[in-house]
Amino acid sequence: MLKRLTQLDYDRDIAFVALEDSGDLAAVGRLSCDPGRERAEHAILVRSDLQGHGLGWALLHHLLDYARAENIGLFEGMVLADNVKMLAMCREAGFKVEPHPEEAGAMRVWLNL
Repeated sequence: MLKRLTQLDYDRDIAFVALEDSGDLAAVGRLSCDPGRERAEHAILVRSDLQGHGLGWALLHHLLDYARAENIGLFEGMVLADNVKMLAMCREAGFKVEPHPEEAGAMRVWLNL
């Protein structure tokens, strides 16, 4: 798993990072596609002390732009049900939000591109 997270297969995975002026990591957004590149799962992590400043929005839009350019049809993710800020951001961005069918306490967020 460590190899998969640190050595990207650029045919199926991409990661974008946001850095502070100091070079410290501020946020990361990842996209992992299925082998046919018909669907992709995204993940966004913003350092807790930097949340609420638009980094999540910027990464989400960057990931969406990338997925559209790559002709990926379905963009989805899993969000903890108590992460109300992320769920609100997803709804505002046009995602459908529903209980995750396999993970208790999680929501599936998805958007047809």
